[in-house]
Amino acid sequence: MTLVRTPEALKHARATLGLSADALARIVRVEDGRTVRRWEAGEREIPGPVIVILETAIGYLDNIKLIDIQLEMLRLGKMRSGETTRAGRVDQTNADIERLTASRKSLIEALEILTRQPAADGSDRVHWYTLQRATPLFDPSQKDEWTIPGEVSPEAALAYFAKHEGFSEGLEIADDEGPLMEFVLEKREVLRRQIGASQRLGAGRLVDTYLVRRRSK
Repeated sequence: MTLVRTPEALKHARATLGLSADALARIVRVEDGRTVRRWEAGEREIPGPVIVILETAIGYLDNIKLIDIQLEMLRLGKMRSGETTRAGRVDQTNADIERLTASRKSLIEALEILTRQPAADGSDRVHWYTLQRATPLFDPSQKDEWTIPGEVSPEAALAYFAKHEGFSEGLEIADDEGPLMEFVLEKREVLRRQIGASQRLGAGRLVDTYLVRRRSK
């Protein structure tokens, strides 16, 4: 685990994450970049919550890099995985590639949420969004629910689902009920729990719901 407890470590972590002093200030909700520069100069003590955010972010980044190395080795055949059974050795390389790819995606999403910067007026506070089929299919081969744990608006959440979950025609919020109301979008507060040096996110109180349909061609 990379520690961010000194002015030098703070500056290095900020640079590693590609953040300006002003950008980091917005993420940790302080006045401006001057405060960050005072931390980096050792003029002020680094607040505990800032340490937690940066150590968590760097931890996510380190894990992403480690997964990238493992994926490259698996895909190039430099590393194989499997287990030996009575029937012989069972190759699990493809399964491990799928597992690592899913883990990488989750880490990238968590990093994006953690380092997301609010607007100056604070209007884009992130929420937990869940898209559900209005009538579940109960088909194991098809999903009935999709989740994004931190987005700034319902429109942004729908854009994410359209891009990453196969809704190539796009999704839109409907103004009224009708036969095409295939989905319901829930907007909930994001609950943050501190577990050691990491933050865990969860869905909180329901804030609003929206009727959603596929975009008409």
